Amino acid sequence: MATTTHPTSIRLSPAEKKRIAALARQRGLSPAAYIKRAALAGPAPSDISRLARLEKATASILEAVEDELDARVADAAWERHIKSGSKLLKPEEVWRELGV
Repeated sequence: MATTTHPTSIRLSPAEKKRIAALARQRGLSPAAYIKRAALAGPAPSDISRLARLEKATASILEAVEDELDARVADAAWERHIKSGSKLLKPEEVWRELGV
């Protein structure tokens, strides 16, 4: 199935043409292919969506750090308990000691 193409022209300053050619070359594309790809790629993500993704990633990292700190505190408490040699109380014993 043959497709037809329709030529389109745009006016570029020499500096713009040079920049497009350089960017296309960096990506291994012809200037025409580079322009097509850029034009058809869709809108770039907005600053708001970038900030939202950054906020979500930051919250996730903060949660992971808090989890790690909690685990370290628990490990240290368990080690202190083991070294102290004290016994663990059963729930019934705790209630009895509290007078409940």
